[in-house]
Amino acid sequence: MIARRGVAAEEAAHKEHTNRAREAAQLGAELLSAFESNKAFDRADLKKLERLEKLTRRIRSRAGGSDDGVSQGNAPTDLGASLMRLAELSDELRKAVEKTSRQVVSAGIIERTNELVELINQIRSIAQR
Repeated sequence: MIARRGVAAEEAAHKEHTNRAREAAQLGAELLSAFESNKAFDRADLKKLERLEKLTRRIRSRAGGSDDGVSQGNAPTDLGASLMRLAELSDELRKAVEKTSRQVVSAGIIERTNELVELINQIRSIAQR
């Protein structure tokens, strides 16, 4: 009986983990479409960016990763290109999380989340100029 509850709790945690990844992908797509239509980045977009960062850090933590200061070498310097890469990465992350079972620690997920956090920080600095 205790084992069943443990498995049920793990399954619920994995479902929550995949829901975070879906929300992250949705936020990435929304940020890109908002920038493409307005050609600007407003306060609401910064809030979405903060939410995306929070979700990404939770996904990374759940996957077994940590904040080790990984720097992205070839990041786009243009806001539009950065947001396009953000949308691509968040969708790749969603797909990777959905494919990964709850018993697996994925280095690919950790790598994508590190890159995503670095890209979010870069977008924030570009947008605040």
